[in-house]
Amino acid sequence: MDRKLNVIAFISGGKDSLFSLLHCVANGHRIAALANLYPPSLRDGADESLDLNSFMYQTVGHTLIPLYAEVLSLPLYRQEIRGTAANQGKDYHHHVSGNGLPQGNAAMSAAGEEDETESMVILLRRIMIHHPEADAVCSGAILSTYQRTRIESVALRMQLVPLAYLWQYPDLPTPEPRKGGLLEDMAAVGLDARIIKVASGGLDEDMLWENACAEGTRKKLAKVMKRFGGSVLGEGGEFETLVVDGPWPVLKGAIEVHKDRRKIYQGGGGEAWMGFTGAHVRKKAQEQIRDNNWREQLRIPDLLDGLFRELLEKLDNETPNCEVRKPGTTPTRRYTPDHKWEDRCHICAGKWTTRISNISATKTGSSTEAQMERITRLLLTVVERVVHRSAHDIVFTTILLRSMDDFQTVNRRYAELFSAKPNPPARVTLACGDSLPYGMNVIISVVVSVQDEHRQRLHVQSRSYWAPANIGPYSQAATVPLDSHSGGAIVYVAGQIPLIPVSMEIVTRASLDEACESVEDLAEFKLQSTLALQHLWRVGNVMNVGWWTGAIAFLVAGEHEIARKASLSSLAWKAIHTQRKEAEDENSRGGFDDASFDVWDQQYNGFRIREAEAEDGRMPGIPNLSMLSVTKSSNPEGTSLSPAVPPLFVVEVAQLPRGSQIEWQALGVSRTPVRFYDTVSEKGVSKAACSIASGELVQVFAGIKWTGAKAKVIDQIKETLLGLEETYEIPRTSGRYKTIYTPYQTDCTNLGAQLIPCKSVRDANGTILAAAIVLHCEIGDQCRSVDAEDLGVGDELQ
Repeated sequence: MDRKLNVIAFISGGKDSLFSLLHCVANGHRIAALANLYPPSLRDGADESLDLNSFMYQTVGHTLIPLYAEVLSLPLYRQEIRGTAANQGKDYHHHVSGNGLPQGNAAMSAAGEEDETESMVILLRRIMIHHPEADAVCSGAILSTYQRTRIESVALRMQLVPLAYLWQYPDLPTPEPRKGGLLEDMAAVGLDARIIKVASGGLDEDMLWENACAEGTRKKLAKVMKRFGGSVLGEGGEFETLVVDGPWPVLKGAIEVHKDRRKIYQGGGGEAWMGFTGAHVRKKAQEQIRDNNWREQLRIPDLLDGLFRELLEKLDNETPNCEVRKPGTTPTRRYTPDHKWEDRCHICAGKWTTRISNISATKTGSSTEAQMERITRLLLTVVERVVHRSAHDIVFTTILLRSMDDFQTVNRRYAELFSAKPNPPARVTLACGDSLPYGMNVIISVVVSVQDEHRQRLHVQSRSYWAPANIGPYSQAATVPLDSHSGGAIVYVAGQIPLIPVSMEIVTRASLDEACESVEDLAEFKLQSTLALQHLWRVGNVMNVGWWTGAIAFLVAGEHEIARKASLSSLAWKAIHTQRKEAEDENSRGGFDDASFDVWDQQYNGFRIREAEAEDGRMPGIPNLSMLSVTKSSNPEGTSLSPAVPPLFVVEVAQLPRGSQIEWQALGVSRTPVRFYDTVSEKGVSKAACSIASGELVQVFAGIKWTGAKAKVIDQIKETLLGLEETYEIPRTSGRYKTIYTPYQTDCTNLGAQLIPCKSVRDANGTILAAAIVLHCEIGDQCRSVDAEDLGVGDELQ
């Protein structure tokens, strides 16, 4: 059961902050207090002829904010905005060094100006003195990364849970017959949000004081934004609102402003806004109270959207048909104490990334904390001295543990690597149990970007309906740009587990239906697999992923269930790529809502995470077949996939985070053509590949079928690698980075490969494999193995 929170609600008077407050109440949380920041002009008397035009705060209409204490019957605390937008970066980070001074992308400009964001800290500290029970804050952020990251930075420093129920709201499923998106949802609960500022072509002062939620106004806004460009929601600053009425009993009164008390001011570039010389609160009439049913009208998005509900129904009706594991037929050989694992990492440098694999520290001893301390120091040494980059350039990390019991110890030390700057890398964390080499408790491998421009990361730490918040030092996704002109990139997405976004608890059938009694484990797995896959899709959509090069489904299962769960994972992966989803695409977008606007992006012309590509302003979604060309298999053993489906390996491990049964991991491609080589099988090896950036980047998935206990897996791996280079004509100048998933004792240090030791591995057809290989090749010419002694820092790292 998710914990109920005591929330400090940031309000600006605008529609988004008040609607977010309603969602807090609907989710069972208690509003402890209201918080508002006002412009410095109030010190010398209220002057609404001036507007800050802040990216962060809505200040127009600030003289009416004190009325909300009576309207909502809640304590209101206010704080003057101090400083300026000293830090105008899209992402915000507050890091204080040992001498107490802000460092890096922090809270002061070079001239020593305090950033206006820090005014929230002063306000929250004061509120928490009076309301020590407060443990969360809510805001109305919808698409603005600029606003969201600043609230998250402050909230987490104050040990408050950030809530952003409207985050990515336009991308959440909209039920029939409601098609007007967020503004229609606001209208449905009786929100009356008057437009008090316009700042967009096609919007003039005649629009002032119209109700933005009313059907007629929504149609006007949609028409204007279609013609002139902009966001119907006002996310680009096109207009701002003041809520004057809403549902009882949350809003116990309504704000009334006589026409004579409203004044219009004009600004440059067609801007116009309203000032107010007086207003009062009108108590609700009995009929308004009696007829109110706002909770029934408030749309709380379903956990699964239409496409993934269909997928779950398909899985629920499926009886998996699979290759059952028989005693003695699965290739397993544990590492023994006499196996000499060398603490030697492998470095492979390419045009866009450098990959460092298998960083370990067995020489340190058996303590996980001691191993992790040495690993982090060695990692920094290699990144800085060999790769000539910094920890901030790491875009993806694989953390292998012996036991999830060590997770907090490892996580605490790992977080220190990225404390100086915002947005840590995406990552996947697995516990391999006794599959890890003897004496080894932690192995870390990383991908380092060597491209400086246009890198993007998605690091959402607020709870919402969209996807799980990041609750640790990782981002949901990170990009490595391939072409700055087109925005083409490869996208590293963090491993996705089936957390319910609003509660951050692992999903169960009972959590969806309180009347549901205990169900079989396989039914729970079907739900977990579906939800985690939806998370992968939602993160990918925000990052403009059009195609996955391939995926890994990490599973935890008993010996008698692994085959069935592997089969269901494969079925889910194939089905989600082949389902026709035109109707679902229509439902999954919020009608008129435009999910492409971020005010920071619009002002600074930054690289846009989301842009409208289709004529109707919607993204093509995943898979985007328009970016794909397919080379079909001509081999008689080949499996023809129509339409194309990226390859999948199902890897059984000992444990996953939070006790999850599944974790999906995939590499995405954004805004660049992909040539997909359909699956072909020959001589016991199945393989498929993607060629990207005119062949300068090739990724191959190859599965080596298990043929018997006498097979020499290491020899099969070497032979397969040679064959892959010939099959896909990989240039000799390419850096070849191999990731090998195998339950066999394999000395990957001699292969120059990243090792993922596992209990078993299967391909998408359920075939048991001796090993699975993901070969990543990009133009480059530096691949070598190093250890501490090679760097001349062996003694230093002991």
